[in-house]
Amino acid sequence: MVAARDQRPAPYSMTTSQCSIPIRRIINFDSGEDDVCIIRVQNMRFKVNPCVLQAGSPIFKNILESRESPIVLSGHTASQFRAFLSAVYARPLPSAKTVEVARLCSIAEVALKYDFNSLKMWSMEGIKTQVNAPNTLLRTAPSETFVRLIRLALLYRDVDLSRSVQLKWLTRIHWHDLPPAPAIVVADAYDLRHLLCHAYYVHLVNVSPRIVRGEPIDTDSPLTPTQNLHVFCGYHSLLASWKQLQEAPPAFAQDEECRTHVRCEVAWKARWALETGRSSAFSPVDVLCRLLFMERHLEADEVLKDCMGDGCRREALDAIAKKRAEISENLHHHFDL
Repeated sequence: MVAARDQRPAPYSMTTSQCSIPIRRIINFDSGEDDVCIIRVQNMRFKVNPCVLQAGSPIFKNILESRESPIVLSGHTASQFRAFLSAVYARPLPSAKTVEVARLCSIAEVALKYDFNSLKMWSMEGIKTQVNAPNTLLRTAPSETFVRLIRLALLYRDVDLSRSVQLKWLTRIHWHDLPPAPAIVVADAYDLRHLLCHAYYVHLVNVSPRIVRGEPIDTDSPLTPTQNLHVFCGYHSLLASWKQLQEAPPAFAQDEECRTHVRCEVAWKARWALETGRSSAFSPVDVLCRLLFMERHLEADEVLKDCMGDGCRREALDAIAKKRAEISENLHHHFDL
């Protein structure tokens, strides 16, 4: 038994092919291979030249002074770290505009963790350029991409990037191109009120038929009971708002040149009552879409063109747009946020 045990190779003499953990070699070719260290991330080992890492990061300077082998790093995946190392040792760095955003995100996340300033700047500039490009990838990106970009923007405290991603996400959500639930979860976690209340709004419009029929809205939903309670608050509040609007249109100011303002008001109220009383394809709680429809429909109304002065008619239509903007800006009140 002793002889058999002595014939086994010692653990440190295992070859790469015998080791269950694969080794990835990313080496600075300007120096000899003796000047290397082993870094382990998850189930993967990376054989790297420490000089560049130490030069670019004070955190790595401290970490790589350790005599441990391998040096174990955590807080990111092996895939993220591999993307980071590929950028660290790239000579020269490619234009960040040509690197896919998912890869740039991995590099930015790891670079931030280890305070690797040159790659922090390079990766974030590339991300912002691609996010704000006319043909931005966010036109077709899934919800997961928006979630990752929001988190990255918050980690970097980049207000402009966060705002840009949120607005593009909301556009996709309002067009019903993406589900609102992931945005609710993320916005609630990071206190992004504008994103949160508009995501709640679209979610409410989607589930309002269930509420009308008395069906549960939490089936297969990622929302918590508290979040679903906010949905119900929005339902009752917005429904009440639309009923108020049905009874009286938004008030408008008299045009300076109008001499028959009473006639303008009578015509406006009459046409408003007629149009709001018609059946609509929009949910009763979809006040924003209903108001937009009313604005466009009444703008083309021939009766109003005959019965109202041009100035008063413009004021009345502007009043609808202002009311819509007011509701949009104050959705948090409707959802009790």
